[in-house]
Amino acid sequence: MTDLLISLIIGWLFIPCAQASKVGPAIPEGWERIEADKFMTFYLPKGMRIDSKERCMECAWGSTYSNDRIRLYAEYTSWNEEYAPHYLAKQAEYVKEMITIDGNRAKVQSWRLEQVVDEYKLTIEVRACDSSGKLKAMMYALCKEGSDLETAKKIFNTIQFY
Repeated sequence: MTDLLISLIIGWLFIPCAQASKVGPAIPEGWERIEADKFMTFYLPKGMRIDSKERCMECAWGSTYSNDRIRLYAEYTSWNEEYAPHYLAKQAEYVKEMITIDGNRAKVQSWRLEQVVDEYKLTIEVRACDSSGKLKAMMYALCKEGSDLETAKKIFNTIQFY
């Protein structure tokens, strides 16, 4: 009886630890891992290549990637300049959703561009924040079609912070 009680107590102590273990995102087959300096990793579809390592002045890291469907801008920054809500409310096909990325709250927003830019008709962005609400990372993509928005969301969901 004492052995059973000890086993139950030990089990109770370790169950929360097992439940809290971090499970990484599902990575589509063939996608390539990107190391964003010492800040985060994420995955891109095969064929997406780096275009530029330019970044905003406030960013600790930033790069641009593209293929024939998507141009992705990725930044690691705490500077959180967002679009005004009244601007977003007027955008065609505007969609906003809250998701969790690597245990962090993230806001995903997408809409149809007012003017086509180099064949890109849509845009989508994600802003991932830490538990205090401070921005950790931001990505946005220009997309040619609606199906490309889904690919961008899959990219966003592969983000893992160090």
